[in-house]
Amino acid sequence: MRLTTSFIAVVVVLMGCAPENPNRVPLQKALNEATAVADSISRFPADSILSVRERLSKAKEVIRWLGEEESVEFVRDDAPIIGKLSEASRYLKDAPSRLKGLNGASGKCIEQITGLLEVIDSGANIDANGDTITDDYISENATREIGAVKKLNEVYLETHRLFRLGLETDAQHWGAIDSLLTIKQGVWARSIVGE
Repeated sequence: MRLTTSFIAVVVVLMGCAPENPNRVPLQKALNEATAVADSISRFPADSILSVRERLSKAKEVIRWLGEEESVEFVRDDAPIIGKLSEASRYLKDAPSRLKGLNGASGKCIEQITGLLEVIDSGANIDANGDTITDDYISENATREIGAVKKLNEVYLETHRLFRLGLETDAQHWGAIDSLLTIKQGVWARSIVGE
C-alpha cells in the first residue's frame, strides 16, 4: 500500500512538471475575447437597427420619386435634411450582412480555438484530416486563430461605430426628414387634385 501511494505521488509530481504548451495561454485569452465579442454581438439591438435601416431606405425611395415629379421642387434649404437622410442610411446600409458576418466569424473563431485547446489538452498527434500534429502545427494554427480574433474585434468595433452613428443620426434628424417628406408629399397630392 505504501509503495502504491509513493508511486502515485511520483506520477502526480512528474505530471505537474510536464511543460505546458506555450500557445495555451494566448489561445485561452483569444477564446475569452471571441466569446466576449459574440456576447456583445448578441446584445446589438438588431431589430431596431434593421427597422431604422428599412425606414430610411423607404424615405430615400420617396425622395427619389418626389424628385422626379414636376410639381415638387426641392430647394437649397432641403439639402442638409436630405444629406442627413443619406448619411444615416449610409451608416446602416450593410447592417444585415455585417450582423450575419460577425455572427459567423465569432462562431468560427470560438470553434477553431476550442478545437486547438482540445488538441493541446489531449496530446493528440493526428488531426481530423490525418495530418501530424507537431509543436509547429499548433503554433502556426494558434497564430492564425489569434489573428482571426484580432480581425473579428476590429470588425466588431467598426460595426458598433457605424450602428451607433446611424442610430444617432436618425434619432437627431428623423423629425426633420419626416417633416420634409410630409410637406413634399402634400405638394404632390395637391397637384394631383388640381389636375
